Amino acid sequence: MKMSPSKQSGLSLIELMIALALGLFVIVGISYVYISGKKSSITTDQVSLLQENGRAALQQLSTTIQHAGYSATSAAPFEDVFIQSSVASTSCTDGAESVTETSLFSAMSNNTGYGDTIGVVYMGDENLNTDCVGNELPATCRIESDASSDAAKIYNQFFVEANAEGVPTLNCSGSRTSTSQEIAEGVENIQFVYGEDLNADGVADHYVNSEDVSNWDEVVSVNITILVRSLKPVATANTARSYQLSEDAVINTNDRYLRSVFTATVRLRNVIL
Repeated sequence: MKMSPSKQSGLSLIELMIALALGLFVIVGISYVYISGKKSSITTDQVSLLQENGRAALQQLSTTIQHAGYSATSAAPFEDVFIQSSVASTSCTDGAESVTETSLFSAMSNNTGYGDTIGVVYMGDENLNTDCVGNELPATCRIESDASSDAAKIYNQFFVEANAEGVPTLNCSGSRTSTSQEIAEGVENIQFVYGEDLNADGVADHYVNSEDVSNWDEVVSVNITILVRSLKPVATANTARSYQLSEDAVINTNDRYLRSVFTATVRLRNVIL
């Protein structure tokens, strides 16, 4: 008997279209999960970096400002613990200059393009002898070397400007630096207000900006407020926000960057003592 060949059946056009649709749905789902995870990872990284930069900036500012007015154990207190004018270099006991680059310093400013600037002064001795970027004052300039009190002074000035990549950055100029050094990226604006002690009880009675300080000898504390942004835009759309940093500084933004405000009040112990 002659056997008839078996019939083979394939996918119909409708079945093929359904399979393709299901495959496309799975691919879209996987892509969505991947993209969402990637965005979440970028956001998490940017938030962590923002917090790290904010803490680093606030810590460096607080530590340096806290030293303002330190006059060493063997020197008399001195005036002008804030930089109110240009800075001069003084010869040390071996003829070396106490300040590497005097052009890096100028009188403090209120509300520049990136906020305020601040400059503080303290003396160098065996216990405290570095500027805001960690460079040491030479031993021949320190107060215990019989150098003059002017030679022992360490100057530090903080300001914000955009770096070569266009990122706003906190910078510091120190006595022993030839150029300003970056402290923390993403610092977009910085504000300082100064606590004046009007009744000599060691406590600030009110806070004012640098232009409104009536007597710098009465300043016993400094309030620091900084606005820090992420280094990359991470939001899905531009968002309008407003940040009140001080009485005379309100920062309005409308972009995709994340931002956070950091603040601290530094008591000037060396001035009060």
